[in-house]
Amino acid sequence: MSFVKECIELVIGKSMKLCVLDFETANQHLASACSLGIVVLNEGELIKEWVSLIQPHPAYDYFNPINIKIHNITAQLVKDAPTFAQLYPELLDLFSDSILMAHNANFDMSVLRQLIHLYGLQMPDIHYIDSLEVARKCYPNLRNHKLNTVCAYLSIQLNHHEALSDALGSAMIALNAMIDVQEFDLQQWIKGLNLRLVKL
Repeated sequence: MSFVKECIELVIGKSMKLCVLDFETANQHLASACSLGIVVLNEGELIKEWVSLIQPHPAYDYFNPINIKIHNITAQLVKDAPTFAQLYPELLDLFSDSILMAHNANFDMSVLRQLIHLYGLQMPDIHYIDSLEVARKCYPNLRNHKLNTVCAYLSIQLNHHEALSDALGSAMIALNAMIDVQEFDLQQWIKGLNLRLVKL
C-alpha cells in the first residue's frame, strides 16, 4: 500500500462526510471574509445547505469596489451580521466527521486558516481536497477548469460568486464525478481518483 493511501485510511473512514465551502472576501486580504456558503454531502446525498454573511474583523473591514462588483456584498449588508468568531462553533459542528472541499481550495482554506489565527481560535484537525483537481482528472478536455466553466459543461446552475451557489457548484462537480464511476463512499472515491488530501 502506498504512503498516500495509508494516510487516507488513517484520516478518513466509511462514515466521513464531504463538507464543501466557499468564501467571499471584502478586499484582497484573506482575513476579510464577508460571506460563507457550505454544502454537506454524505454518500452522494446532499444533507445540508448553510450560508451566512460575515461581519469582517475591524482590521480588514474595507470593502473594495472591485470585490463589491464581483459579489455585490457591501459594508451596509454585513453591519448586523455575525463575526467569524461567533459563527465558528456552528462551523465546527458542520465540519465534524468531514473532509473539507472547495474549488481552487488553496484560496478558501487559506481564508479559513487566516480567520482562525486572527481570532485566536483552535485549528481543527481536518483535511481537505480540491474540486478543481477533481475536474482536471475527470474532465481533462475542457478549455479550463474554472468553476463556471466546469458547471456549464455539466449543466449545473450557478450564480457565480454567491457563496452558497459556488459551494453547491463545487459539490455537484464531486457528485457528478461520483456518479461517473458509481462510487459514493468518500474513502474509496478519493483513493480511486488519487486525490491529494491536505491537512488544514
